[in-house]
Amino acid sequence: MAGANELPARGTRRPRERATTTSGQRKRERILDAAVRVFGTGGADGVTHRAVARAADVPLGSTTYYFTDRDDLLLQTMAHARAAESDRLAAIVDAVEGPIDLDRSVALLTEMFFDKTTADPLYDLALFEMFMEATRNDALRPVTRAWSEMIGSLVDRVLPPSDGALPRDQVVQIVACLVDGLMLEAVSNGELEVRDLTSRLRVVVERLCPPGAAPA
Repeated sequence: MAGANELPARGTRRPRERATTTSGQRKRERILDAAVRVFGTGGADGVTHRAVARAADVPLGSTTYYFTDRDDLLLQTMAHARAAESDRLAAIVDAVEGPIDLDRSVALLTEMFFDKTTADPLYDLALFEMFMEATRNDALRPVTRAWSEMIGSLVDRVLPPSDGALPRDQVVQIVACLVDGLMLEAVSNGELEVRDLTSRLRVVVERLCPPGAAPA
């Protein structure tokens, strides 16, 4: 039997250590979720250790423990939001089976983006604020680039074959940018409903991916 001062054998972990780590992970996730909400309500300028601690209902020392400074808090908040959105969108796309026609494509894009925008506009406002902050802070741009690449790859998977005269990557980018623009319009004016967003999206997808287009 190991003595009191000996370390446990390699590959083992004391139950107390596991519980502590899990508790710490949960607290960190809680803080990051709160930071996303603060991003949405006050923009990047509102994301401070004090404001996030208040929103997460944790002591100020908790935020300074997990995040070295404000830039670290901003960067990890954006990475956290991107990972959560990636998981949500990938779950929708990965469940798709069989060919995708125009109707199904528009329905999938609506489920991926517009249903959530109208149900949780604060989250999308946070996403837009994050991208705006990246225009002023070079340290954040790797996250927004990765975010755009992730969105593009998923949009590509749910679009039907596109017009062969147009480069596929341009078609995907146009649709992804249109989705972003419609989402921003929806959260900024509060007037467009899901059916309005879907009808506008359909016009563009139908032009770019006409019936009968052959796969590239």
